[in-house]
Amino acid sequence: MSRRHLLSPSAAAPRRTPGHRSVACAIQLLLMGSMVGVGISAARAQDTAPQALAAADAAVRSYAIPAGPLAEVLTRFLSESGLLLATTTELVQGKASPGVQGRFGAADGLAVLLKGTGLEAVRRADGSHVLRVMPVVQVTDADMAEVRVTAEALRESPWAAVDGWVATRGASATKTDTALLETPQAISVITADQMREQAAQTTAEALRYTAGVRTDYSGAQNAGNALMLRGFTTSGQGGAFLDGLRLRTVGYWSEEPFGLERLEFFKGPTSVLFGQSAVPGGAIALVSKRPTSERIGELELSTGTGKRAQVAVDVGGPVNADGSVLYRFVALVRDADMYVDGFRDDRLYLAPSLTWKPGARTRLTLLPSFQKNWASFTSLLPYAAMDGSNPRGRVPMSRNTGAPGFGDTNVLASLGYEFEHAFNDDWSVQQNFRYSYGHSDMRSIYRTSGLIGGALINRSYDLRNMRARNTTVDQQLKGRLATGAVEHRLLLGLDYARYEGDTRVQTGVAPSLDLYQPDYSQPVDTSHYTSRSNQLERTAQLGFYAQDQMRWQNWVGTLGVRHDKVSTRIDDRLANAVLTDRDWSATTARAGLNYVFDSGWAPYVSYSQSFNPVSGTSSPARGSRPFDPERGVQREVGVKFQPAGAKSFFTVTAFDLRRQNVSTMDPDNSNYSVQTGEVRARGVELEGVGQITRDLKMVGAYSVLDIETTRDTLASNIGKSPARVPAHLASLWLDYAFNEGPVQGLSVGVGARYTGASWGDAANTFKVPAYTLWDLALRYDLGRTNPAWRGWSASLNVRNLTDRYYVASCAFSLGCNLGEGRTAIAKLNYKW
Repeated sequence: MSRRHLLSPSAAAPRRTPGHRSVACAIQLLLMGSMVGVGISAARAQDTAPQALAAADAAVRSYAIPAGPLAEVLTRFLSESGLLLATTTELVQGKASPGVQGRFGAADGLAVLLKGTGLEAVRRADGSHVLRVMPVVQVTDADMAEVRVTAEALRESPWAAVDGWVATRGASATKTDTALLETPQAISVITADQMREQAAQTTAEALRYTAGVRTDYSGAQNAGNALMLRGFTTSGQGGAFLDGLRLRTVGYWSEEPFGLERLEFFKGPTSVLFGQSAVPGGAIALVSKRPTSERIGELELSTGTGKRAQVAVDVGGPVNADGSVLYRFVALVRDADMYVDGFRDDRLYLAPSLTWKPGARTRLTLLPSFQKNWASFTSLLPYAAMDGSNPRGRVPMSRNTGAPGFGDTNVLASLGYEFEHAFNDDWSVQQNFRYSYGHSDMRSIYRTSGLIGGALINRSYDLRNMRARNTTVDQQLKGRLATGAVEHRLLLGLDYARYEGDTRVQTGVAPSLDLYQPDYSQPVDTSHYTSRSNQLERTAQLGFYAQDQMRWQNWVGTLGVRHDKVSTRIDDRLANAVLTDRDWSATTARAGLNYVFDSGWAPYVSYSQSFNPVSGTSSPARGSRPFDPERGVQREVGVKFQPAGAKSFFTVTAFDLRRQNVSTMDPDNSNYSVQTGEVRARGVELEGVGQITRDLKMVGAYSVLDIETTRDTLASNIGKSPARVPAHLASLWLDYAFNEGPVQGLSVGVGARYTGASWGDAANTFKVPAYTLWDLALRYDLGRTNPAWRGWSASLNVRNLTDRYYVASCAFSLGCNLGEGRTAIAKLNYKW
């Protein structure tokens, strides 16, 4: 039987009352044509005031409704949104909905949950909506470009925001918009929603619940992203790429997470697409917030430990009526203290952006930004002051070993653009460009001895003034063609990077310090020094690369090759001498194969390479031969799973990663090195993120790693593991949202991070114990309590909830990093 029914929020809401179960079941039966009544009457529904319907339509709120039968999804959506909808039984019967996740206006949310159903909701004059079959539109050839652009807009973009925590597409591994299921290497994507809900303050913190990466081996510091990617350490800059281009500056650096749409951890060698890489374990790809075609607004106020005071704003939308000019403005100001006594954690971030679309096939986006950080790296301390063996006890985790007036200031200003033009539906060009200027003024004091008398340490000061100018451009040609039954997606590229860095360093002696009763009044005389240096580095890299992504039925193959030329010159301006003047060239390759089952399973296998130029020569007895680049080689197998109709993604992978041509001591002349070393890392990683039920979401990871030196001129080093690398890492975050009942609008997140024991020195003579840290998040959607507060939310995040004392890692017995104690951040957020 076909009947038209009006569903109102008052009638369709499945409240948790004694009659809730029968009411919900009755609604389903009614929608499927049953004669069972549930008290929904046209008269009652039509009594709803048009003003109330208009308010419900315009209100923006958060939804977390999983995929399921269309009748069930509609029932819950109408309950939460307040919309009024008229439908017929035949329209909804037997159809499935993808659900709706994220923040939407009611009408937009309704459109999202109807995707793929062949239905659309049309708004009527009285403010209610009626469901109907989507009409068939006759499209002319002239309209095809616009239609295809619209279809692409409905799909997730790897350069735009993702609703929720689960991403299904990425670009870091291919430089193209590619499904993660079809990418033959492991990739972890951390969305802006996950970063916000876990209150990540650095990009390193955003990766804490990710497989294959250690984010806290440098302990309690916030100056830079010191990461360990599949067992290989990065510099304080984190080996990052921003908007597809290498992010290179001076000093320690961490990009502001509030300015990011997403973060991707591309695991394994990356040289085929990005050129030289010092870290064969992978790269971190960051995507900046871009202008949007819809008007958005966000204001966030936060406070917390360390006398924290922060304000952040994010606004954007169209500038003109036809939407050909879009804008975005993101800004953040923070005044705070770090967990370590006397360390600052201040930041200023500005990122305006503008997009111009002169036609359907052309787009230009300007991406300027400015960021200034006031933060410091903590000094290494003797293990004896931390392990409990000292009669004076353990030094507090918040202990500052520096002095007043010392600390780091880092600035990065950049201007970039992205230009895209499509010649037709198959071929396009893209150019990415960025010029950046970085300045780092680092004033630090560090330990130079072990414990003296069980309490004192000797110290030195280090003054570094560094400036860098970096120009990077990447020109790409993308195309599609077919050879018989095989579809090809081609990428041809040429990129160029030029870096100029000026570094001035002065070191000298500083007064000793009692770690247990520190006296910070002792002056540090920087007019006396023990060493000075003044160096200028110029590096240029030119790379040519090609990639072919091939598809035949369910098979997806990826082939890539690249050739690079790199030149570096380093001048010692004090000695008026050339320290290095070298040219390198290298060719790297990559191959991968996926099979994507219709069920969502996708096993894959891949091989990839990387290279990194190394300065130096062999001894005269060996011909004074310049060193070849270091090489990274990885073989990886795995399986990815994206359940049909579910908001989740899982990956299991195993890899063998080798760093070759490592410099080791020349056994015939200890003043020189030979390139005979090799470090091998073998591991297995498991990772999953998803909406488990309509109320529960999770992200979990487990990594097991076996890393050791396999070749070395010193036999005693073979078989040893590098310091700081744990064999086991595990994490789990569960987040539950109360969508009904007296506490509806409340979300509770609990996370645990386990770091296994790691060797404390290269000789593997002692181990740093394992530790587990607990994190907590409480969020409340204030609009669920009072409609007048729609758009407002409050949250509290606590890290290291139990305030556990732990040693993060040791590089050697006199050089260890303390962990970070309990910290908390409270936020009040408004979105419109």
